Amino acid sequence: MEGLRVATRVGCNGCHGADAAGRSFSKDKDGTLIVAPNLSTRRHLYTDEGLAALLHEGRTHDGHVPFGMPIQAFQHLSHREVRDIVAWMRSLPEVANGSEEASTWSPALAASLADGSHPWMGDMRPTPGNQPAPEPPVEPVALGRHLAMTSCSECHGWDLNGFGDPGAAPSLVVAKAYTDEQFARLMRTGEVAAGGPSATGLMSGVSAFRFSVMSDAEVQALKAYLDGR
Repeated sequence: MEGLRVATRVGCNGCHGADAAGRSFSKDKDGTLIVAPNLSTRRHLYTDEGLAALLHEGRTHDGHVPFGMPIQAFQHLSHREVRDIVAWMRSLPEVANGSEEASTWSPALAASLADGSHPWMGDMRPTPGNQPAPEPPVEPVALGRHLAMTSCSECHGWDLNGFGDPGAAPSLVVAKAYTDEQFARLMRTGEVAAGGPSATGLMSGVSAFRFSVMSDAEVQALKAYLDGR
């Protein structure tokens, strides 16, 4: 199913679990627990249009902040890709929760989300005036940019130049140091140009799980776009 392939590429089942039954992240000492909820049960709270608004605009069914959802990346998904993801979500067999049912926010976290001061707020909101395309681009370089913005910007920055934090994912200018063959191997297996896994292991894990579903043409388009930046 194309929806599963797109959902895998952009990370839906990376956060929500391979079976989409939900996944809990570690509890902080202040009591905050972040849960990517069970999609097979949470989908019933949304119409198809509501799910599109969630992905493109970060608009949840009850107005809560979609904490941790990379709306800055998802806003670039085409309407076709969103319909494919929604079709995949609707096809999921309903399963028992694989994690706690709801996130628990500390008072400090809740306050920073309510007043918009949390440093991640920008990632959970779309760019004003963003207009998603009806279909993904076909022209290779344009397709490469589309793939980069929907699949890479979550970690490598909204401009693909990294977030600048020590130890964070670098600027994607590093892609120019890869041959086409090395880049394809990275995207398929997570092996970096020098051999072995990435420094933190994050890129290697993401590539092996998410980016390995990309077609050869998509990998080539992504490389062409990153080389031309």
